[in-house]
Amino acid sequence: MEVKRLFFIPALFLTATLAAQPSDGPRVEERITLTTDDSWNLNARYLRAAESAPTLVLIHSQKNDLNEWKLWFDYLKRYGYGYIAMDLRGHGNSFLTPSGSTTSYKTFETSGPNNEFNKMIRDVEAALTYLSTNSVTDENIILAGSILGANLAIKAAAIHPEISMTAAFSPVLNVNDVLSVNPLRAYGKRPLLLVTGANHAKQYKELQLLNDIAKQACGRENITTMVEAAGFGAGELVTKYNIRKIFDWFKNPRLPAVVHISTAGQTDAPTPAEEGGPKITGDASEETSYE
Repeated sequence: MEVKRLFFIPALFLTATLAAQPSDGPRVEERITLTTDDSWNLNARYLRAAESAPTLVLIHSQKNDLNEWKLWFDYLKRYGYGYIAMDLRGHGNSFLTPSGSTTSYKTFETSGPNNEFNKMIRDVEAALTYLSTNSVTDENIILAGSILGANLAIKAAAIHPEISMTAAFSPVLNVNDVLSVNPLRAYGKRPLLLVTGANHAKQYKELQLLNDIAKQACGRENITTMVEAAGFGAGELVTKYNIRKIFDWFKNPRLPAVVHISTAGQTDAPTPAEEGGPKITGDASEETSYE
């Protein structure tokens, strides 16, 4: 399988594409509470977008909270983007159950299609509903997710075909029975960014499989893959040194031109042969889970 790598050269081009959007007044982040359709109250942070700019829904990874995206907040505000970042149920400050007792993701079942991790799609839906009530349409929304959040983002995008694009950081086949392959096949002909680190052999191989499926299901022209030298999840993969690449993709999700060069050295990227394992095909199962 051939994985596309991004190589961004012209600094002037980056500066131009990342110019701040005009604002129609001071934009101040709000601390809000989202209520899901199964009565979870979720801690969240919301910043409205500048006029006509997109709003990102930021979905953190398992065992994490909305602060996984802390690097992003200032950049998003600077460039005129809006955002909504929530603590998923059982994470961060979203620890009260609908009955009023306290809980943690550590108590959640990790198997079954109706476990609390799969129900976290309702947390994403609560964020989308909040944006809708604030006159943000699906066409002006970008989903961004990390590991579990990446799988949830792909699933939410499959449910909402009008959402403009999705950025998935370290998506995997299975996180606590939150699966990615079927939602990816239903994603449609829209831009999708897949980001992974070359230093995690197992996850890198899974990304290769997802990349192949995405190209077949969504069209090669819609899929961009970034391979960094190291990292797992948005908190590790995205730094102050490469975050502008992500913002440039938001501006031009089918551009700039792709060349076969990566920030990861060629010897950093494991191959099936190096690991002594079988080559992954499109029929691979989703039995392996990341908890």
